[in-house]
This record gives sequence, C-alpha cells and structure tokens, in this order.
Amino acid sequence: MATYLPPPLVIDLRAQAPNSVDRLSHDQIEQLRLNGNNATIFVHGYNVPHGDWARFTHNADLPGLAATQPGMPRLVPSGSATIATLCQSEATDADERGLNGSGACNWLVNMEYQLNRAAGLPDDDWRQYTRIVGVFWPGDTGTTEFIEAEFAAMKSGRRLVNILVQLIEAGITINLISHSLGARVVLTALNILGAHGMRQRIDNLFLWEPAVADNALSPDTPFTDTPSRGDDFGKGSLAQSPAREVHPLGMGTFPTAHLATKNVVVLHSHEDGILGPSAKDALVEEDSGLLGALRGIRTFLDDTTDDQTGKLGGAYTKKWWTFPPIAGDGLRYFQDYYFERCRKISKDCMPAFQIYTQQKARNGDGYAQWQIERAWDIIEQAIVDEARRVAATIPWGPLRADTPLPTYDLLQPLSHHYRISESMARLFAHKLRQLAQRDGWQPRDTDVRPALGLIGFEKIRKELFFSDAILSGKFYLINQSTWFFSHSAMKYPAPEIFEKSYQEGIIFRIKEGACFGNY
Repeated sequence: MATYLPPPLVIDLRAQAPNSVDRLSHDQIEQLRLNGNNATIFVHGYNVPHGDWARFTHNADLPGLAATQPGMPRLVPSGSATIATLCQSEATDADERGLNGSGACNWLVNMEYQLNRAAGLPDDDWRQYTRIVGVFWPGDTGTTEFIEAEFAAMKSGRRLVNILVQLIEAGITINLISHSLGARVVLTALNILGAHGMRQRIDNLFLWEPAVADNALSPDTPFTDTPSRGDDFGKGSLAQSPAREVHPLGMGTFPTAHLATKNVVVLHSHEDGILGPSAKDALVEEDSGLLGALRGIRTFLDDTTDDQTGKLGGAYTKKWWTFPPIAGDGLRYFQDYYFERCRKISKDCMPAFQIYTQQKARNGDGYAQWQIERAWDIIEQAIVDEARRVAATIPWGPLRADTPLPTYDLLQPLSHHYRISESMARLFAHKLRQLAQRDGWQPRDTDVRPALGLIGFEKIRKELFFSDAILSGKFYLINQSTWFFSHSAMKYPAPEIFEKSYQEGIIFRIKEGACFGNY
C-alpha cells in the first residue's frame, strides 16, 4: 500500500535566492494554511551535505517494494513513484538500504516522521501526516574550520529572516527546531527580528543539542550602542559575569533573539561527546595538549557516522585551538580571512600581516611600527566605512518579506546583528587589532564558553536575566543526560528519547499553542 503526500517543503539556502530574496511559493503557503495554519521549521546542523531523496529503480513498482515489509505503507511525493521522501520502516534499516535518502534530505524525512509519530499519527491512517519545513544551509564547508561553518550559519540566518517575515505576514504561526550548529542559523534570524521590534512572533524555539555558547541568549554584550545593565565592557562586576560576551570578536551572544519568541526550550545532554567531555569523563582532568588530541581521535573513531562528521571539525570546546590538526586552525581562520580582504583594500594594509615587519617592530624599528599602526588605521576605517555603507542601504520602517537584508564582509562576525552602528564597528575593529597584534590570532585570558547543548544554563542560571526567564517559564530546560548519549541520537530515537524528548519536550508544548499541522 502506498500513501501519496504533497511535495516536501524545503527552504534551500545553499542555492542563490531567486530574485535575490528567499520566499516560499504561494502553493507552499497555502499548503501550510490549509494544514492547520502553522509551520514547524527544522534546521539541520554542522557538516550535513544537501544529499538527495531516495529513488526507486525504474523497474521497481511500489507494490513490489511494499512487499519487502508487508503491511507497511510507503510515502512518496504527490504524482511520483520514483522519488521517495519517507519510507516507514525501521529507520536504521531503511537508511542502510538507501530508502530514506541522504544528507539534509535524510535528516528532514526522519525528523518529520518522528514528529508526526509523537503528535499521534496512527499506524493505519496517514491522512493527517504533516509536512514540516526543512531549512537546508551550507554547513558543510569542505574544511575542518568550524568558524567558517559559523560564518555560513550567520549568512543563512540573515536569509531566513525573509521567510519568517513572510510567514508572519501571512498569519501563520511558527515553531522553530534546530539541531547543533543550526542553532546559530535560527538565533541569527531571531536576533534580527528582535532588534527590529518584532516581539514574540515565534511560538516556540527548540534548541536541540545547540552548538552555541551557554550564554548565547544573554543580552549582556559590548557590541551594542548601550551595553546592557549600564556597564562599560571591561569595567565593574559585569566584565566577569558568566552572562557576558567572551568571544574575542563578538560572535558568542545573540542579545535580542529572546525577544522574538514566546518560549525557548533547550534540550541538552551532559553525555554529548561532540559538544564536550561527557559526564562520565568528569573525574578525568580536562583534556589539554597532545593528551586531548589523542582522546579526541579515540572518541572520533568510536562514534557513529554523524558524530564522526562533527568530531572531524573538532570538538566544540576546542574550536579555538591551533593545535592539534584535528581541531583545525582555530582563530587563525580570521587571519587568512582578513588578509585576503585587506590585500584588496590597499597594499598599505599588508604590514598588519607581515611577520618580518612585525619582527622589525619588536626589534625597535620605529618605521616598521609606524607601518603596522598605519595599516591597522586603514583597516579600521574600511570597517567603519562598511558599517556606514550597509546601514545606508537598510530601509527604514518594518521588515518586509520581499526586501533582502544587505550582507556584511569585513563585519561578517557581527552579521547576526540587524544594523551595525559606527560605534559597534569601531569597537569591533579595536578587538580585531587586539586579536592580531596582542594575541597572535589566538585569544588570551578567555576560553571557549561551554556549549549550551552540553550543560544548558548550569553555569549561568543564577544570573538575573536567566533566573527571571527560567522562573517565568520563558526558558525551559530539558536535561536529557540519562537517555540521550549521542549528538545525533534524535535521528534514530530510542523509546525513551521518543517519549521524553519528542513527545513531552517538543510536541506537547507545540500542541499547547500553535498546534502541529491539524493535530
């Protein structure tokens, strides 16, 4: 028996946007409107290729395929018997036989099917099956540079803004679910919505094993015109506050993202070996140096395929390392990034990157020191000019679904902000110069904050902003440590994951508000 479904709903941010703006089609909007007037959007994580839908061979018909699992329906897009978007079968078995596609396509169909099951899809009646909306973004950068993937996530988040505004304008309620680094995509979009005054337009935000800092939702950041709590960065008690931004270039926090959503649910696990050492390793001294590299290689080899992919880019807590090679080159990625851009600005920028010029300056050569300082002055001015130029292209008034947001280049690390002011740009330029000149592109006096997906709000729950949000129920934590043991465990959920994470953690909360399809 075969059940035919409408085509899958995909926002492909890997491709160039048609007419420079990303939009769902009229038919897709109507599909969502007729199916409960709500949209559940899923954003996959790091290093996931686009992949493809499963395909049946030209000589295989659906009845014949269904016979391999008697009584089990096969779901395919409307009007097609050659491309499969969901095979209702034991998930791992179906994947091994290539029946659920690959890459992001595979992630979408598995998540979609499990969410439908959790919502109450009966085994014998598939008419209520609800299509979720999949966001495909280029997290597979082809390198082990985690920071490059973070850049791609923020670019994708800026593009996602138009889709969210389109759904809001259409009166369709929205739930967002992200996995791993997909959290940076959705938080970028929500940070822009919140900064623009679009308050509580998202019903629920579910951050599942988020690969962002544990203080990512904090409003305390130096990269705003008026720092939160009336404090200046680096002065007073807030400089040491766990809620404060620690990323050397300001990529750690999304200060207005919480404003755009009614509720935030964080599903985390201390046993997620991709985001940090598991709880069972807590008695062992924290990894460092060569020992940490060897332990990382060991766990990489022991992990599942999806977790190996994450490990290949370096464990989250080691994403700033320049050694060992398993962690990529850490923040030296910024050195290459700005070298290429500054070389095009002016040859006078080169002393900022030339080792021999820097060595001469250290040896007391005043002219070499002057060259370096002049180079950074030119770079700073170019950064400020970009902020002014982009700000001039951002239209005043409400966000519009048909108006794409302009992009940033020199200011790419701050592109999760809607509008970068001149004062923000100057502060950023100062911190970039400090990272290069003082720190040699490897930050001092600060460590990578632990991942939100590993420890939740454990280290910051006593901070006033977080304690208030948790007490009010706006922020809700689900500690999955006793049943969630792998970074991608939701893809093939064990019964406890299905019950406690999918049903109790996600679907029950969705059905309290916006609902899930027609359930």
